[in-house]
Amino acid sequence: MFGASKLALVVSIAMQFSTISLGHPAVLEQRTAPIVMGLAKTFGAIAATTLTSTGATVITGNCGTCPGTSITGFKPSGAGTCTGSIDAGNTAACNAEAACLTAYNDAAALVPTTTLPTDLAGKILPPGVYDFTTVNAVLSGLLTLNGTSNTKGQFIFQISTTFKTTTSLAKVTLIGGAQACNVYFIVGSSATIYTGSQMQGNILAYTSIAVNSGASNKGTWCALNGAVTLIDDALTAQPTCST
Repeated sequence: MFGASKLALVVSIAMQFSTISLGHPAVLEQRTAPIVMGLAKTFGAIAATTLTSTGATVITGNCGTCPGTSITGFKPSGAGTCTGSIDAGNTAACNAEAACLTAYNDAAALVPTTTLPTDLAGKILPPGVYDFTTVNAVLSGLLTLNGTSNTKGQFIFQISTTFKTTTSLAKVTLIGGAQACNVYFIVGSSATIYTGSQMQGNILAYTSIAVNSGASNKGTWCALNGAVTLIDDALTAQPTCST
């Protein structure tokens, strides 16, 4: 028979082991907050300095700059169309830039789960955090992102310097319920999108984003310290997202 003091000791030890068993890594993983675009999610493109369009670019969503105030090439003075608000250096634009920076920092801080070669072409990838064997990354063909394992999963690509699509065949395809809003290209310097590239995802570039003619995207393109330049492109913001 246990005395009262011994019984109390046994209960105390049992409770300690019970507490330790709760500290399973899966619990920590579930508590990790997803990356979100926040107040930037309604923007098709936003830049720190200038947002420039040549030709009949269509941005389905808002267009913005902060702290810069130069947005050119859109109606009424230009041929481009921005279906949402045009926010040049105002509170909405600055809040969106701040949200881009938060998403950039949060995504860059994640621990990679897989290391990829320089070219993403030909890959079929599940949700995860990816870095590269080289400091840069390119897309020369088809990249398929598969959400079958988790339709709310995120695809995060951590690129130390430049990201480029290099041919008109560059394309991001989503299958298995994957969502464009959950795709993030975190670019340590600048991004260059080749003519006719078909992108899906948020590009958050530390410096600038230069887009050649006829490219398309679903998501937000954000230049944190430089310009976004567009030529006859079609960008569609993704304000609704399941994460």
